Amino acid sequence: MYEERLIDDLIEAGWYVLDTDIDETAFQNWRKRALLCLTDLLGPEHVYVLQFNDWIRHRGKLNLMAAGGVLAAAKEVAFGQRSAAGRVHPT
Repeated sequence: MYEERLIDDLIEAGWYVLDTDIDETAFQNWRKRALLCLTDLLGPEHVYVLQFNDWIRHRGKLNLMAAGGVLAAAKEVAFGQRSAAGRVHPT
C-alpha cells in the first residue's frame, strides 16, 4: 500500500535528518511531507496530527524523535501493524 510505504519512508527520512544534526532544509522538507501525509491519512483534527504538529513546531532532537514516534503510532492505527520505527537506530 502506497500510504504505508510513505510513512515508512518518512520515518527513515526523520532518522536521516537526525543524522545530519537536523539540517534546517532537510527538517523543513521532512516536516511538510510528514504533516501532509498524516493529514491526508487521518484528517486535520486527528489527535496524532495535532500531536505531530506540536512536536515539530521547534527543531530539536527530542522533538524530531517524538514526531517520528507519532508517525509510527499513526501507521499502526491506520494499518494495524508494527512500524519500522520500532527498530533501534544505531548512533
